[in-house]
Amino acid sequence: MTATLLAPPDDDLRTRLVAACPGVRVDTTAGTRARYAYDASSYRVAPLAVAFPADVAELQQLLRACADLAVPVTVRGGGTSMAGNAIGEGLVIDTSRSLRRVLSVDAEARTATVEAGVVLDDLARELRPHGLAFAPDPSSKSRATIGGMLGNDACGNHSVRWGRTSSHVVEVEVLLSDGTHVRVADGVTAVDPDDAAAVRRAAELEAELRTMARENLAILRTELGRIGRQVSGFHLDELLPERGFDVARALVGSEGTCAVVVTATVRLVEPPAATSLLVLGYADVVDAATDVPLILPFEPTATEGIDDAIVATMLARRGPDSVAALPQGRAWLYVELDGPTQAAVQARTDELLTALHAAGRLVEGVVVDDPVQRASLWRVREDGAGLSTRPDATTQTWAGWEDAAVDPSRLADYLRDFRALTAEHGLSGVLYGHFGAGCVHVQAVRVGGAARRRRRAAAAARTLG
Repeated sequence: MTATLLAPPDDDLRTRLVAACPGVRVDTTAGTRARYAYDASSYRVAPLAVAFPADVAELQQLLRACADLAVPVTVRGGGTSMAGNAIGEGLVIDTSRSLRRVLSVDAEARTATVEAGVVLDDLARELRPHGLAFAPDPSSKSRATIGGMLGNDACGNHSVRWGRTSSHVVEVEVLLSDGTHVRVADGVTAVDPDDAAAVRRAAELEAELRTMARENLAILRTELGRIGRQVSGFHLDELLPERGFDVARALVGSEGTCAVVVTATVRLVEPPAATSLLVLGYADVVDAATDVPLILPFEPTATEGIDDAIVATMLARRGPDSVAALPQGRAWLYVELDGPTQAAVQARTDELLTALHAAGRLVEGVVVDDPVQRASLWRVREDGAGLSTRPDATTQTWAGWEDAAVDPSRLADYLRDFRALTAEHGLSGVLYGHFGAGCVHVQAVRVGGAARRRRRAAAAARTLG
């Protein structure tokens, strides 16, 4: 593991925290603290305690107690974060037990209002009868919560068409660190207009944000939003006047460092009438990435990339039938096209295949229209990514080079340099990602201790930064 921090016993602080939150379920047992000491990352941090609030009032109670006791707060959704986002040494608050209602669906306006703990798959089931969907679809959708997706600005397999979670947020209700309940959209307002303190705090916060944006116009315009997957840090460019001073979108991706999400109103999309999956085999992952700029003008709904290490993992863990439908190659692109009719989609698919064959890098391409076979192939991408932490019985891989992103036109050059860097440092691992958005995930087989890892990180910053 990359880092270990076991919080020293502080029974007095735990006792005071529990006493300050009567009626709220706050678990301080060693077993629960151990379960919440990890997420999908390489980090392990045991919290002081774990809380399971039943409603907004209990959430406010917890935040006020933590503010008084100087206890840091980490809000946790599904625990699927790969960079240590869902763990912390203070109080971990799990919203997925109780705050998981779909409050409303407005089919005409194509919006839904949901609580932070709603799991994405559950929301999808609620929306299906309306013929609508929430567009972001990370592979962790069976566990990922909407609050967590707002926290890390989740994307998913179809991000090349639909973008990030921040692109689909209308407004968000949040609690500030002192428990103040506000609503953010194109400004900040108190949820309860009769709460004079909340009204005053909301006005102060909006004024401060407007001042910050006005005083930093140049850097916000030139340094942020340069590529579609520039998701690290704060999306302060959403506060620019030409972006409509969108505080809700600026908040998405802030990982709970600014406020605790209570509810969110999100935009919905209508799934395409007809789709076709084109699976493309290449000799290596750089060749696959080189063809991405040829594919993007066809406006795919998905352009996902995997390497042969994921396929080897599926072979070892699920058997040969799990990858039997893949075309020849050692790296693959999953390209999904859509259209008004299946005939229209087929014509565009044929045109794209002709262009790729003419480019000379494609080894083999197959069109997959059968729903069962298509689902099986998507499982290679989705399950393989999760299983890659344990490719076989003796190998352990680790997260740590997550969501690295470049402009898609530079992806092939980036992967060429990245592969040379990993070879230089004796690393191997599993590589996959949203190639159409220029985004790469890496699960690496770890070699060497902390000092050697620091040297690798420094070399990567020099070479790839």
